Parts: sequence; structure tokens; C-alpha cells
Amino acid sequence: MRYSTEIKKFLYSQYFFGGLRTAIGVSLPAILAVMFFHDQQLGFTLASGAIGAAVVDLPGPLKYKTNEMLAATTIGFFSALLTGIATADSLTLWLTVVPLTFVLSMTVVYGNKWQQISFATLFMMVITVDEHFTLLEACTNAACIFAGGIWYTGWSTLISRWQWQRIERQAIAESIFATADYLRARADFYDMSLDLAESYRQLVARQINAVDRQEAARDIVLRNLPEFRRGELDTRRTGLLNLFINTVDLHDTIVAAHTDYAQLRDALGASDLMLFCRDSVHKAADELDRVGLAVLEGTPSQPKVSLKAELRALEYEIELMRKHDAPAKQPEVYSAVVATYRRIWSASRLIEKMYRNTRTDQIEPETGFRVDQALNRFLSGRSFTAGLIFSNLTLASPSFRHALRVTLAVALGLWVGKALPLTNSYWIVMTTLIILKPGFSLTRQRNTQRLIGTIVGCFAAIGLVLLVRSPHVLLAVMFVCMVMSYSLLLFNYTASVVFTSSWVLILLHLLAPGGIAIIGERALDTFLGSSIAIGASYLFPYWEYRVMGRMVKAMMGSTRLYFEAVCALGAESKMQAAKLAKEGVAKDGMSKDSATKELELDLDYRYRLTRKNVHIAFANLGNAFQRMMMEPKAQQRYVPELNELLVQSHALASQITAAAPLVAALATPAHVHFLEPLQRALSVVRDNLHQAENADAPPQPAPGETAGALTHMVKTVTAGGTIPAAEALARSRELNRELDEIVVSAESQSGVPAEAIQELKLLVHQCKQMIGASWLIRNDACAIQASLS
Repeated sequence: MRYSTEIKKFLYSQYFFGGLRTAIGVSLPAILAVMFFHDQQLGFTLASGAIGAAVVDLPGPLKYKTNEMLAATTIGFFSALLTGIATADSLTLWLTVVPLTFVLSMTVVYGNKWQQISFATLFMMVITVDEHFTLLEACTNAACIFAGGIWYTGWSTLISRWQWQRIERQAIAESIFATADYLRARADFYDMSLDLAESYRQLVARQINAVDRQEAARDIVLRNLPEFRRGELDTRRTGLLNLFINTVDLHDTIVAAHTDYAQLRDALGASDLMLFCRDSVHKAADELDRVGLAVLEGTPSQPKVSLKAELRALEYEIELMRKHDAPAKQPEVYSAVVATYRRIWSASRLIEKMYRNTRTDQIEPETGFRVDQALNRFLSGRSFTAGLIFSNLTLASPSFRHALRVTLAVALGLWVGKALPLTNSYWIVMTTLIILKPGFSLTRQRNTQRLIGTIVGCFAAIGLVLLVRSPHVLLAVMFVCMVMSYSLLLFNYTASVVFTSSWVLILLHLLAPGGIAIIGERALDTFLGSSIAIGASYLFPYWEYRVMGRMVKAMMGSTRLYFEAVCALGAESKMQAAKLAKEGVAKDGMSKDSATKELELDLDYRYRLTRKNVHIAFANLGNAFQRMMMEPKAQQRYVPELNELLVQSHALASQITAAAPLVAALATPAHVHFLEPLQRALSVVRDNLHQAENADAPPQPAPGETAGALTHMVKTVTAGGTIPAAEALARSRELNRELDEIVVSAESQSGVPAEAIQELKLLVHQCKQMIGASWLIRNDACAIQASLS
């Protein structure tokens, strides 16, 4: 690892940029209040409101982020006002805080963003619980918190608008880096010294991360589409959009390179061919990192390493395989090697294109997509329904269970803080709120990280207080700690807590100098708060295995739709284009060519959208599986089946992606005599996916049936409904033989071009893999859903 490169990545990243923005936005009102009004309490209260708004200031579209910060500030104002009024009496305070906690905690039903808003509003409520306000003081305190939140919202919005291009570049660069990591996970499969099972685990984890980063970048990029200026698209925005499209295409190109790696290792071992594959993919990943760094820095870049040597070496090895009659002796291995070579070659071309898009003078004038409102279909919608909270007031709802846990934990923390000496209620309750998450595994993980970070931070703060006497130096150190705490928050929580504890304790020392006892008190409060949080996590738990059935069903459904979109990509466009030409009519007044292009564009959008959805469904299931693995052993259900399902689902999605261009290429009248066995093979895949989705429910015809050869691939199902397992397995074996026979038949015909035969071989290879993977998926998915749904 080159540490200089990693340091550059961090310093130019959205994490450091966001940490610096947050640290300045939080500390500036406090500094100004102390400098001009000499009022430390005013500065602390303004900063508290700013911190509340900063909790919601996460990477994302500016419009939504601003609205979320305003919502957190407004709700936080009312929660702080009610709590401040109630501080006049202990019983009134308890009766106010407890139900308010439940209501604010229930807002998590609206999704992940509302988890942050919920915490922000609870934070603004909690900081007032140790005060004793009159009515006027309570109103003044809430108004100051509101002013701090509004200040930070305005500050963050202003900086984000000013630096919109940097924010967009950072999001794209994160997606590029995640794709590079995915490439390295792919390269490990060609390394005989690495365990295959561990390589699959790493691949699944890297795939989830790549999908998450792509979704975050997509949400920003597609809301800042290029605009026309003097009849042309804005060059910079066009370059950024093209970079994102290239990243997604590159990711899917490498995804489609998936093959039977166990078979490949057995056949080729530690041969030169395997080494060339590994080295070429590693080089591609390194080049991708350089592209990402150039995007972060906003500087033009040139390729530094060429893949030509590795590609020529692969060509030579493939030629040797052909001379040794590998296409006949080891047809599947040969097809897998050829397909891998093609994908690596395509990846190298895409990386070169990405380099060009970092240089303003070489940016392509057109985008990979037509820039219009149709791209909105790729964005995730956000809705707010007030009645959703009421419909979730049941123990069957994970959000309701979470709200109950948080409410009981806050009530206990408030009582402990008031009952025991040397403790602070707000610190205990705040620690509890920080640790308690909707999922048990996240709570336990956050608890461990919080304790370790707090202990290290306390020792660091003690050392700084004892060694550094200058208040100005301590202020500078405190600011650096603030920047680092917010910078590391999203990807290294333990380190973030270390810096957070350090700057908070330094601040408390500067406000009340004269001893370090306060550091010990805060450590005790943290221990009490974390103990309450981990104890509360066992109350009304909603274990991850309960959602597995629904997530498996969702992933199977999205995979089936993706499969059908791939089959339709080659069939429907050609058939309907022929129909337009035959009838001689124009669609909505357009010419035949324009109507055909519109149809092809719509099918391409459908293909890309279903591809995106299958990746997201996979990431959701993978994240849930990882959380389940952190829960108690007794609550981990169907672990081998779920692990195998993830591996096979990723493999099947890869095979479907690889088959897409081959299906389109063979959707011609010249190849109609090859189609019948392919129709039966692909209908078996669809049937297996349908049964996996519906846990052995009879398959139903796909909507929008039209006549035609390749369309029939996604519509042919067994007339009798569900196929018994033994019969389906026998049918799969029979289809494999039929697929081999059509290759032999094609090779024996003199009029079939060599290129068409090669494409047919590759498609047959993909069909065999899809049949095998879908069969395994059907078994695991049906067993999991039958038990867990």
C-alpha cells in the first residue's frame, strides 16, 4: 500500500472536506459569541444547535440535505422548548422527556435519513435535561438552539453550493475507488495461493460497497445533469456525467467476467495464463485508482501503465490453447478464458475513456445517455406519509420495538443521572442515544467502538491537559480534533470517537480549568450510558433473520426482471423495429428511424434500470446478512444457505450481464435454427427464478407478451406449473446436451461465420452456468423463504 496515495485520497475526499466544513460551522458561532458577547453559555448553546443540524449534514443531494437540516432544526427547537419548560420540576421533566423520546424515536419509520434527524432532535432535547430554566430562560435557550441550527444550515448550504463541483467529483471518485477495490477482489480468484471461499467472501463485501458508492454518486450526479449553453452541453458537467457512466459500465464489465473459478483453477492451475489474468486486473485497478485521484484533485491525467503486454500475452496463451485443441477438449474452460480476455480488453478501453474525461480538451461532447427527464427513473424517490407512524404502532414493527428500547433506556439513564452523585444525566443519556441503533448488531458494534474510543480519548485528553499549558495551543489542537472527528465519522467510528472525546474534554477543561476530575466523570458517565444501551438492546429485539425471507424474495424478483429485460433487449427491439418498417408508420409523428431509436433507448433504459435494481437488492441482502452474523449464534438462521445464495446470486447476475450482448447479437433470422434449445434453456432459468421468488408457487406468464423468437425465451414455462426437483434436474442435464449439440451442428454447417459460432459458444457457456446457478438459487431461496417468511 502506498501511504502517500492513501493520505491524498483522504485529504481530497468528501470525508475530510465535510469534516472541515462541519468543524468551522460548529465552532464559529461559539467563538463569535465569546469574542463579542463574552458569554460562554451562549456560545455553547449556539454550538449545540449547530451540532444538531450537523448530524444530518451527510453526503447527498443538496436540496434534500437542506430540507433535512431544516426539519431537524425545527423539530429540535420544539423538543428543546418543551424539555426546557419541564426542567422546573423533576417529575414534570421525566413525564415530558419519556413520551417525547418515544415520538421522536418513531420517526425512524421514514428511512435511514430520519434516523439521523431523530438523533439530532433527541440531542437538542437531551442537552437541556440538567438545567433548571424559568419559562423565559427555556424560550431563550430553545431560540438559541434554533439560531445555531439555522446558522449551520445556511453555512453548509452556502459552502455546498459554492463547491458543488468538488462535491460531485468526490462522490464519483469514491465510486471509482470502490470499483477498483472490486477489481482487486476479482484478481484474487486467479491467485492459486489464496483460498477460494475467502475470495468469494471478499468479493461479496466489495460488491456491496461498490453498489452503495454508486448509488450515492448516482443520487448526486443525476440531480446535477449537464445544461445546454449556446446549443452545447456544459463541458465540465458532461465530463463528470460521462465519468460516472464509465464507472458503472466498467463495474458491470468486470461483473460479467465471472466464471466457474473452481473449474478454471483445476484446469489451469498456477499457469502463466492465470498469472497474466491476475496481473492485468491488478494493473487495471491501479490505473482506476489514478483516475479516481485525478477526479478528486480536479486535474487532467494520462495513463501511466499500459495493459498491452498482458493482453498480448493472453492472446498468445489463448492461441496456444486453440492449437492444443482446447475448444474441443475443454470447451467450457476455453470459453471462460476467451470471455475473460474480452472483458479485460473492454475494461482497458473504458479506463482510457475515463482518462480522457479528466481532461477538459478531450471530453466527449455527447453523454452516454440522452439528457432528459427520463433519467429520473434511475433516482430513488423519497416520500413522507404522516399516517405511517400510526400504522407501525405494533410489536410486529421493528421501528416500534426500537422506539420502546430507546424510551426505556432514556428513562433509566435520566433516573440514574439524577440519583447518583458525580454523574451528568445529559452525558449518560446522550451516550445511550449514540449507541442504541435499530439493529442489535449495530448497537453492540457501536457500544464496543464507543468504549474503546472514549478510553483512548480520555487518556489522550489527560496527556494534552498535563503537557500543554497554553490555551491557544489547546484551542488549535481542539479544532484539529474536531475536524478529524467529523472526517472519520462515516468510515472509522472508533477513531472518530477518540478525537470527539479529546476535543470535548479539552473544551470542558478550557471552560472550567483547574483539574482533570471532569475527565474521570465523563468516562464514568460513558460507561454507565453504554451499559444501559447494551442492556436495552436485549429488550424487544427484532433479529435480522426475520427480514431475510422478504429480502430474498425481493432479490429473486429483481433478478428475474433483470433476466427478462436482457432477453427482451435483443428480441423486442428488433421485432418492433421490423414492424414499424413493414407498416411504414411513424410513432407519434416521428420517422421510422427515430421511432426505432426511441424504442431501443427505452429498452436500454429498462435493462440498465433492472440491472441497477438487482445490484441494490443484492447489497441490501448482503448488508442484512453481515448484520445477522454479528448477532448471537442462537439468532443466526440458515447461514450456509444464505451465504451460498449470495455467492450464486452474484454469479447469476454476472452471467446474465455477460449474456446480454450475445442474446442481442443472435436475435436475427439467420440464427433462428439455433433458438429452440436456447429458448428452452432460458425458460428453465426463468422458471427457477420464478419459483425461487415465490417459494414454489406456479410460474405466471410475463406481462406484455408479444410474438417472436427470443421473446419466447422469457415466456416459455412448463404447462403443468411447478416442475418437481428430480424432473427439473434431469431437464437441466438434457438441456446441457442439447446446447452442446447446437454448437456441433453450427460448426458442421459451412455457411455459418466463425464469429457467429464463437458468440454461440459463449452464449451456450453462459446458459449452462445460468442453469446451474439458478438451480442452486431455487433450492436455497425456497428453503429460506419457507422457514423465515
